[in-house]
Amino acid sequence: MAGKSGASSSSSFFRIGSWRVTFIAASIGLLIVLAVLMKWIVELQVEAARERRLSEAVAREAVARCHEKTPLQAVRECLGELAAGSASPGR
Repeated sequence: MAGKSGASSSSSFFRIGSWRVTFIAASIGLLIVLAVLMKWIVELQVEAARERRLSEAVAREAVARCHEKTPLQAVRECLGELAAGSASPGR
């Protein structure tokens, strides 16, 4: 009988240990997935910021070219064309 109770407690220990190992492994796996997801999100945000800075630089350059025009009316027309172009649905 003593041998049977020892085997029973040992079996109970392995079930609890197995549950703990499974929980820890699942937690580590979830952390790895979250880390990869965060890396992807950060890269996506960096790329979006880079594209936004590039488009803003192009817009600033276009406005600067408009201001190089001599008559004030030409400057206003150029700026109006840029504003109409940026408001178009294609952009």
